[in-house]
Amino acid sequence: MKYLLTLSFVLFMIAGAIAQDKTAAEYKNDGNAALKAKNYKQALENYEKAIANWEDGVEMDSKMIYNAATCARKIKDYDRAIKYYTRAKDMKYRADLATYYIALSLKNQGKEQEMEKVLTNALTEFPNSKYLGHMKKMLVTYYLKEGSVPFNEATKIWATYNNLSENQRTQDLYDKTAIKANKKYEEAKPFFDKALSVDPNNAAAKKAIAEINDNLKGKKS
Repeated sequence: MKYLLTLSFVLFMIAGAIAQDKTAAEYKNDGNAALKAKNYKQALENYEKAIANWEDGVEMDSKMIYNAATCARKIKDYDRAIKYYTRAKDMKYRADLATYYIALSLKNQGKEQEMEKVLTNALTEFPNSKYLGHMKKMLVTYYLKEGSVPFNEATKIWATYNNLSENQRTQDLYDKTAIKANKKYEEAKPFFDKALSVDPNNAAAKKAIAEINDNLKGKKS
């Protein structure tokens, strides 16, 4: 019995040693196989083992770093996705697409102000990227969404006034309503201006700006 326990222990130690003897290249290959099988969690684990065991003085595989970022994004581990996409970008591997996915990861975390900074910088950094349209669309969508909040509040303020009877619509109340609504329009306007700076032909932003300008000029009836 003691012999069997000793033998089991020795076999266990040998198996452990074999498992620990994998090279970074082997871990990377295991990661590639798991990625191909769409086992993103396992792929990421193998890529991170490859990174941890990477030989000093040997240039890191930038494609592997990018793949690690993609796996992290697929399993919605956005912090690690941002970490590895940033590293891939610094290594100049698919830098424009890595930047797009950094922005997307920030968006998925609800960090849209950080997303905006990444995207606005990307428009200057990658003016010829084939992904520029995707970046612009994400940025414009953000501006329209943010602008619509105070814009809709202003619309509701005027709707409340317009639902009053003629006798209730005094000049004093009109003036107070205009001041209150215009404050909201002024909050909304910069967002729609930014949307147009990215997409000058955006119909929604143009329409909103026209209505805002009419209200600020006192054309509201």
